[in-house]
Amino acid sequence: MADLLAAIERKYETPLPALYHRLYHDGMLDWFLDGGFPNPTWQRDIFPRLSQRPPVLLFAQDFELYRPEDVLTWELPEDWDPGCRFVPLGQTGGGDLYAFCPTLAADAELPVTLSLHDDNQTTVVAPSMEAFIFREMLDRATSFDEYALEGYAGFEELRADLLRAAEAIRPYLRPAWHALLTKVYTRPLQQETVVLPRRRYTIDTLLPQAEFEQLLVQEMGVAPMNTTFEHFAG
Repeated sequence: MADLLAAIERKYETPLPALYHRLYHDGMLDWFLDGGFPNPTWQRDIFPRLSQRPPVLLFAQDFELYRPEDVLTWELPEDWDPGCRFVPLGQTGGGDLYAFCPTLAADAELPVTLSLHDDNQTTVVAPSMEAFIFREMLDRATSFDEYALEGYAGFEELRADLLRAAEAIRPYLRPAWHALLTKVYTRPLQQETVVLPRRRYTIDTLLPQAEFEQLLVQEMGVAPMNTTFEHFAG
């Protein structure tokens, strides 16, 4: 189905990352299997099969991958600036858009951005698709709640899935990033207290938030990370 990727590239007038091509041809962008989308029994019938060799970002913290077919048919929202160039990659559960941003391309890499659907802010979250995969899978280790454990007998079952996910993406990450991810996933579970202006609460974590942010700077640098711009039409 190389024609599908070629059609996407024609529509957005930009080459997709070579890594996206590799993942597509290796079946690592398929969260649905057998063309079954949407599937009301996905959690029961499809997820157990996927978890044996997890496709990319299946276990990310808050990420829903767009099928390439949906990337092709996606249209820029009417209230967004037509001068903003985005190639959609996925979304959060709340509908915020993760996308490649050709406008910010540098050194043949397409940065990945997060655009809020109800606020006029787009943020650069990773300098490349490889860095985005690493970032999201590292972020997965920062907190675990009852929803993360839904369907599992306990945390160790979830840990086993995370380690399988890390192994599945080994060919697509630089060795140092894969080794770091695996090391974090095998840590003892600990608790971290989150302090907000009006409340505090405790979460289970393998990677405290401050260390997560430190690792991002250490592994990916600062620029252009966290660069923001407006995406609504003027």
